[in-house]
Amino acid sequence: MKKSRIITGLLALLLVLAFPLQKADAALAFKDVGDAYSKVINEFVDLGIVGGYEDQTFRPNNNVTRGQAATMLARALKLDTNKVDAVEYKDIDKDYPSYKEIAAVTNAGIMSGNNGKFEPNKPLTRVQMATILANAFDLKGNGSASFKDVPKDHYGYEAIDALYANNITTGYENKTFKPSKPLTRAHFVVFLSRALDGGEQDSTESVTELLKEVYANEANLNTYDFEGSMNLGLLLPEVEDMTPEVQAIFEVLKDVQIDISGAYQKDPMQFEANIDLTLKGDVQATFSIPMVMTEEKMWIKLPDSPLLPLPEEVKGKFIEYDLAEMAEISGQPLESLDMEVQTKLGIDIINLFVDLLGKDFYKEIDLSTVTIPEGVDANKVIKFELTNESLKPFIEIVFNDMLPQLLELVDNPEYAKALGLTAEDIALAKESLASEEINIDEVVSEINKFLKINQLDELIVISQDNYISYDAGTVDITVTVEEEAFGFKLTYDQSKTNVNGNIKFTIGIPKGDNVIPFEQLLELEEEALAADSL
Repeated sequence: MKKSRIITGLLALLLVLAFPLQKADAALAFKDVGDAYSKVINEFVDLGIVGGYEDQTFRPNNNVTRGQAATMLARALKLDTNKVDAVEYKDIDKDYPSYKEIAAVTNAGIMSGNNGKFEPNKPLTRVQMATILANAFDLKGNGSASFKDVPKDHYGYEAIDALYANNITTGYENKTFKPSKPLTRAHFVVFLSRALDGGEQDSTESVTELLKEVYANEANLNTYDFEGSMNLGLLLPEVEDMTPEVQAIFEVLKDVQIDISGAYQKDPMQFEANIDLTLKGDVQATFSIPMVMTEEKMWIKLPDSPLLPLPEEVKGKFIEYDLAEMAEISGQPLESLDMEVQTKLGIDIINLFVDLLGKDFYKEIDLSTVTIPEGVDANKVIKFELTNESLKPFIEIVFNDMLPQLLELVDNPEYAKALGLTAEDIALAKESLASEEINIDEVVSEINKFLKINQLDELIVISQDNYISYDAGTVDITVTVEEEAFGFKLTYDQSKTNVNGNIKFTIGIPKGDNVIPFEQLLELEEEALAADSL
């Protein structure tokens, strides 16, 4: 029985994590490079094509300059930079740091200047990238490119068409190429890598890698405002001799609305949210719950109403929770509060999901088929979907691949410590999984007898800069036990605005008389209980 409980528990954890809603970070050679770029960037570093900065950053989202592009091209193509014919540019001389590389690509007919200048510090645009890659690899097009913003009489059409025909670029989802947009350092590495590999790409891999990049980018967002909502509906069967109180609870659970808005700042970490909880049905009431959180503390102001009366000492005040003390009280390891470790673990779990499920469960869909709130920066949409028909391959992947790899992942001492797991716990779970004989067909058949998936999906809207600008999901299932049907429906959505902008915290850090420590709240509860017992 213990083995079965362990396996069931792990499966439940994975089903919850199938909706990758957490931001996360990754442990990489460069501390600011997400997993989506780590492989190709590290390969280029090993080959001596590119390097980072002294502070162990690569700065992947910085614009790549023309000088940097010249240097990478010269190294990638192994051009002779020792014996180069002199080039005459007004803005650089022979003492310029990348003069030899610039001279090499100029002499090779790959890059050239403008009005006698090379402009090495100017950002490289996407059309310039297309031109120099077409020159460097002698790429030819076939007239198949049809981007809305690059007509066939555009000066850069032939180069862009050459990249398109050789599978080096596909442009944006809205059928544009954005030729004048500056290129980032990471994107130039990706395009150069594709050119070196002969344009070999796989559409499934592109979705997988895109998602990895997106979730890695999420962890590196500095600030943003957010707004979202969640609607919960729980339909329970009628019970004989139901009391009015129970009937009222059932009615409330049929329709619960949660609206949330707030702001986030990465460093120093600060998060605040205004949460409105609306109960519908016969009980019509809305409760507003402001919340603030930093790395060390959390503050919550509880609503005061006839349904939830508060002690006078608590009314209108924030309850202050010391997160380290709360972790100690609940028995959680203090390492669980380490945001860096938690985000690293989160991104590793997300990458595991994406790697294993990306081929069959994540698909890019047409942007025009999705309703997106006004003002949201939308470039692509990825959809995750699970149905009763796809349940069998999902469970096969879970048991045969995901659970074993998840256990290997949490066997990392850093992760195990953060989760409060011992080596013995993980060893027992591995042993249980290895010894458990599971007939997937029987498992799926039993699940389908009582579980009907009406809808279970997630829409991930990706911005031009490859972060999640809008996220929406639905879990709508019916569980039938002994001919009694239970319905559960959860819908949610969240959008980001003002990303990496100057945000304004409307609540701020609660202080002074506006705060009551959690310990004092416990004392008040003890006093109230003692008074009731008299």
